[in-house]
Amino acid sequence: MHTLFSYDELKIVPYTERRDVSLFESRTEDLNAFLKEDALENQKELINKTFLCYHFNQLVGYITFTTDIIEKEEVQKEGRIRVKYGEYPAIKIARLAVDKKYEGKGVGGFLLLAAVGKALKISDEVGCRFITVDSKQDSIGFYEKRGGFELAKKRKNKPYPTMYLDILPAIEKTKPITTELGDFI
Repeated sequence: MHTLFSYDELKIVPYTERRDVSLFESRTEDLNAFLKEDALENQKELINKTFLCYHFNQLVGYITFTTDIIEKEEVQKEGRIRVKYGEYPAIKIARLAVDKKYEGKGVGGFLLLAAVGKALKISDEVGCRFITVDSKQDSIGFYEKRGGFELAKKRKNKPYPTMYLDILPAIEKTKPITTELGDFI
């Protein structure tokens, strides 16, 4: 059994040219190649933004975000999500990887929490109702269990099915805290 990291020990920082990612190795070669070969160039082109996760000074994972939309039919549920528009804005997890030496220590769950935090922050500035991800088949359980994501209706039989998380309930849960803190936040 792996010992979980305390979230206090993990830190997320933007990926810049100053950061050395050469030793990062997840179990998925295309995720390694993206980080080492494409992530910085994509940032320069305003395609996506990558954040690195460190345990003290050791790179243990990363997450990449881009924008997305999700169709009403993908997320509409009886009595739960009543959407008025044909499409909804979303932040998309374009990549999420954990170094294979640090799997099972809570890094992936921490990165999902960071995604929710990023979506909440963005929703303060512009519309952002959902978080989406095109999941690998073997990662569906992770997103369901660790993040509360659900499979989008029309895309669940695809090789990389779209999953989504509605962030409105998270915002509603934080309203009493925000109201109580007032100008302090």
